[in-house]
Amino acid sequence: MSLKRSSLENYVLLLLYIDKMNYTKFKVSTFLKNIRPFCKTEHLAFKRLHVRIRGSKVGICIQVHKECFVVTQNGSVHEFTFYCETQKTLLKKLLKHNLLTP
Repeated sequence: MSLKRSSLENYVLLLLYIDKMNYTKFKVSTFLKNIRPFCKTEHLAFKRLHVRIRGSKVGICIQVHKECFVVTQNGSVHEFTFYCETQKTLLKKLLKHNLLTP
């Protein structure tokens, strides 16, 4: 795995990885471990995640609630609330709404 990939390369690799993913129950530590090769991640006690495609300047903040995920883009006042239980579903919804862009 090259350390000098562009944000577009990381984005494409993330898309390919999502297609191969299984629908597994969402666990924060597993989610962070799975997307770490393609995304830069930070977390505050596993309740708030900061995620951005490696090499990109724009990222998102995911607040993990018991029944949903509240997503905000850095520098934006819009909030998105997603009700889903699996990692793959959450990532697909983030991509569908163009929240993970390089």
